[in-house]
Amino acid sequence: MPSPRTSRLPPRSDRQQAILRAAEQQFAQRGFNAVTIRQIADAADVPLALVGYYFNHKEGLFRAIFAHHGHRHHEAMRALEEARRRAGEPDGLHGVVEAFVQPLLRWRGDSATRHYARLLARELAQATPEAEPALQQHVDPLLQRFLDALQAALPKASRAELADALRFALGAVQAHLGEHRLDRVLPGQCVEPVTAQRLSGFIAGGIRAVLAPTVSSALAPALTPPRARLHERT
Repeated sequence: MPSPRTSRLPPRSDRQQAILRAAEQQFAQRGFNAVTIRQIADAADVPLALVGYYFNHKEGLFRAIFAHHGHRHHEAMRALEEARRRAGEPDGLHGVVEAFVQPLLRWRGDSATRHYARLLARELAQATPEAEPALQQHVDPLLQRFLDALQAALPKASRAELADALRFALGAVQAHLGEHRLDRVLPGQCVEPVTAQRLSGFIAGGIRAVLAPTVSSALAPALTPPRARLHERT
């Protein structure tokens, strides 16, 4: 059921939605500072004054974009919490990474959210000061939830090692969320559902490899190629 506060909010008009979509695309493509309110109004095909009427100023419009997608962040955090509870299982690390990767790549592959995914990638790489309040409210809790889940999967890892694991994972995900040089080198090779599975395996395997001294030795057989294990027995 919607909360009492949510039920009192008036529904967004079509023109509000058009402004949000136009701003999201403009900010994703060019960055906050390179976009003007007039350009957003023109892209949304609405009067300039209407943008200010609904959102007050550019910073308010920017925050509204993140708030509009806030429920997606909450869904991703719930998936991470579930993965954290199961992090002690044999493949718990892969489950944690997958819970982080899959929602984000779904945003990139969905026409309704691909511009938001690109905007998120841009701000993760180098946030503008105007983006900081929105990132603190909607993105930092997601990253913290991921870090907590990594800790549950790698209980012997130090805080510095976990921070490295988070940076490695985030860097790989960013390359899939935003515009990348490979999008021009390999045109038409869009993000597919199987990409999330491959990326999750790549990140989890990389974390295991670089944190090998920390990860339990019980994982060693799983990290050794089958032929190498057979050779060891002989």
